[in-house]
Amino acid sequence: MILAIDIGGTFIKFGLVDNDFRISNQSKVPTPSSLDNFWITLESIISSFKNGISGIAIACPGEINRRGFVFKGGLIPYLTAIPLGTRLSKTYQLPVKVINDADAAVLAEARYGSLQDLDCGAALVLGTGVGLGIVSQGDLLTPLSVTRYLRSPSPQSKSQTSLPFQWELFMHGLVSLVDNKGSAVGFVHEASQLLGLIQDDGPAVFSAIGEHQSEDLNLLFKDYCHEIAVLVLNLQSFFRLEKVVIGGGISSQNALIEGIVNAYEELFKDKSELGLESITIQACQFHNDSNLLGAASYFASENDL
Repeated sequence: MILAIDIGGTFIKFGLVDNDFRISNQSKVPTPSSLDNFWITLESIISSFKNGISGIAIACPGEINRRGFVFKGGLIPYLTAIPLGTRLSKTYQLPVKVINDADAAVLAEARYGSLQDLDCGAALVLGTGVGLGIVSQGDLLTPLSVTRYLRSPSPQSKSQTSLPFQWELFMHGLVSLVDNKGSAVGFVHEASQLLGLIQDDGPAVFSAIGEHQSEDLNLLFKDYCHEIAVLVLNLQSFFRLEKVVIGGGISSQNALIEGIVNAYEELFKDKSELGLESITIQACQFHNDSNLLGAASYFASENDL
């Protein structure tokens, strides 16, 4: 058994993954607000399983090297210059592998889910922030290999009339990422406040969307889907993508996927000057479990299991 851990901005999720990549004993705890409490929480999770596991696989936001050193933990500010892999390996005398959370999600989908057998596919993971992973034929694309899948401008997209559209799309996507407009947590929070809910409640928000309870909520939802569609089309303008899957817990909401697809189709028609072909957008097959499965798969491949 492998203990898989998914470190998110809101929760730390974990579970046991067997040789057939089935998850059991799943649970989650709130992500601590300080580094000291983070170590206490993480070590408490591992200690409860340490006698029955052969290794630890971790999906973590941010920039991470092969030794599991976290240079910067994305939207978790205290995860900066953290020797996550080596510290846990020394403490528990177990092999530990750490992978970026979006890379974990896209790897699970590429090997077992909705991105199998593709030359170029991507996952957008919507959580506290927005994660991106790109794969080809079951493997992550490295900075060197990714250049093979960069899109060469078509004669139509080279035209002078297309340049303003490309620049507008790029700038919109850049601002969206900087302002974290694709945050699922942020959307649910804003929608919950709009509905007057006591606390953030994703299921209640999507129930209200389905029942058309509020015109303001419907407009907020449409704007959110548009932001994700912009990110998809931006990716497509750079890479020869065949499919994009949407991950994170929010991806289990069919209304979200339908909303993103509709927004993408509208945007695609508006940006026809770019000379692109429409691509498939769907939910990750494993939804919120993609990070755990991808981390376990990465661990297995790195340890020849």
